[in-house]
Amino acid sequence: MLNTIWFDFDHNKDVEKCLKDVKKFIRRFCNPLKITPRVYLTGGKGFQMNIDFWTPVELPYHIKRDALKGYLKHLKKKYFLHTLDDICINNSVSCMRRIVNTAYISKIEDRPTGIWCTQFTVAQIMESDIAELYAYAMEDNGAHYPPIKSKKAQRNFVEFVCDMHEVEHTVSNSIDYLLNKIDEAVGSISLSSDISSDYIKPPRRCIIELIERNIKRGHSSHEQNNIIAMELINGGWKNRDISFVFRSIYDEPAGDWGWYTDDINKAGRQIETLRGKAINRYSKDKLRDIGLCHDKCDCV
Repeated sequence: MLNTIWFDFDHNKDVEKCLKDVKKFIRRFCNPLKITPRVYLTGGKGFQMNIDFWTPVELPYHIKRDALKGYLKHLKKKYFLHTLDDICINNSVSCMRRIVNTAYISKIEDRPTGIWCTQFTVAQIMESDIAELYAYAMEDNGAHYPPIKSKKAQRNFVEFVCDMHEVEHTVSNSIDYLLNKIDEAVGSISLSSDISSDYIKPPRRCIIELIERNIKRGHSSHEQNNIIAMELINGGWKNRDISFVFRSIYDEPAGDWGWYTDDINKAGRQIETLRGKAINRYSKDKLRDIGLCHDKCDCV
């Protein structure tokens, strides 16, 4: 669910540069739009920030990654956010966040540093220097400020996605109207015509989670590829949409592995072979045997 945009400001040597970028972004982007971000000092060498939408933004799944990545790159370039982490931008669909009010553990010494992951108000961030923020974060103060949802943040993002896909928009257009126009422009994931709707089985949660993990790490084993492909084929997905999933996992030229091709509208030979054999997707028992599913999983 896309209900927030997250930012990771990081610098290996000078965290004060991160604070300068955070302050700049608040002053030049957030304040004019009356957006109140959530800001956290991680306890390490940077800051995390969230900007929360008024309601979830329902984008077609297959454009979500590029939309998030493009938006973050746009903001980084426009506001000269030098410490906004490119690695995190490239993994923009999901992220691992440090839990607020937990002690930071040194990666070198493997022990607490005495600094806590701490949430600050916008006023505290804007009025404090880095030494003052770290001094405050040396205590487990339990600070927690709930999200302040923003209609203007949501609109700014949606209008950016409209521009990405050449969807015309005006200030009088509602968010729902614009999302429908985006959907018309890019097309939702559509079902393959060679499978009856009576036999379509929606992809199971544990397989969706497998896809997300593999996209994040940029790798998938041969067996995992078979599992993913058969799950999506049985789900009625078209070849080009299945190829898009594998292209998102590997994010590199197709080569001759056969899971996708350099032509975005053409499937790899592995997909064609599996579809031709009409093989059923992996059973719950088999998924459990290989460690992808567990007894309490609601998959069938």
